[in-house]
Amino acid sequence: MGSPPTYTEAQLEAYLKRIEYPNTNDTVLKELREKVKTDGLATLSDLMRRHLCAIPWGNSGLHYSQHHTISLHPETLFEKIVERRLDGYCMENSGVFFIVLRSLGFHVYATGGRVSRAAATGVDDGRYMSYGHMILIVVVDGEKYMVDVGFGNNCATAPLPLREGATATHIGASEMRLIKDSLVEFIDKEQKVWIYQTRYNPTSVWVPNICFSDVEFLPQDFAMINFSVSQKRTSWFGQIFVCMRMIMDPGEEQIIGQYVMSGKEVKKRVHGQTEILQVLHNEEGRVKALAKYFGMSLRQSEIQGIQGLTSELR
Repeated sequence: MGSPPTYTEAQLEAYLKRIEYPNTNDTVLKELREKVKTDGLATLSDLMRRHLCAIPWGNSGLHYSQHHTISLHPETLFEKIVERRLDGYCMENSGVFFIVLRSLGFHVYATGGRVSRAAATGVDDGRYMSYGHMILIVVVDGEKYMVDVGFGNNCATAPLPLREGATATHIGASEMRLIKDSLVEFIDKEQKVWIYQTRYNPTSVWVPNICFSDVEFLPQDFAMINFSVSQKRTSWFGQIFVCMRMIMDPGEEQIIGQYVMSGKEVKKRVHGQTEILQVLHNEEGRVKALAKYFGMSLRQSEIQGIQGLTSELR
């Protein structure tokens, strides 16, 4: 299979410009690699935060295209997300981030995750879907961290140590944490997995979002998962178009909200307050809104690709 993929110096510089990393001068990569060695966690947190706020999470490739497929090839991902400045769903966003982190010198690998029925359907019965998500495990100073830049609205907004019960700020008053527990469907209850949970405020209940182990998955594993998520007839990804991007505070120190396009609305959520920015009546309006709020400029052939699909706005 050859060596794990990495990006070139020119590609890394282009990525840093894409996420609006400050001071992208001739020495930025040298300085950044030094930060990886001397202050890895802060550097990882900064890159993750900027990625989430610059690169939208979405599934446009399954709707606004002529092929309605998703490729996880490193160069295809780079062209789509960095050069074309489009969105990507979990394995696209995390796939690019995975290669960038490795190229910068981080010790990182990927594992698979199951999305909970609570997150997928709103019904928390303790059950989970089949493997359909990518989680990154980054090792910093000997400690493992969960890193995720591809889970939409409830995506983790900072690296979470694989440590039970450590609560962290999510967005505004909402919180996130990891616990380790068995699943209701496991026969062997001694087997436990990590469960990523969020809650809206300190008095609300914790909602399970994803479960995962820290066992490394290989590219061929994600090829199978990607095919299922993008092509299975019952997968909602091929039926509904969504797009989301996080919002950073003016000081660029924390994530304070998100832009969400779903159905016929574009919403802005900041500090728990939701504002409807635009009601979408047709495809022309949605395409313009994608450019305005998410920086996505679609080609005419891509725009025409949604014609006749259930996700087309008529």
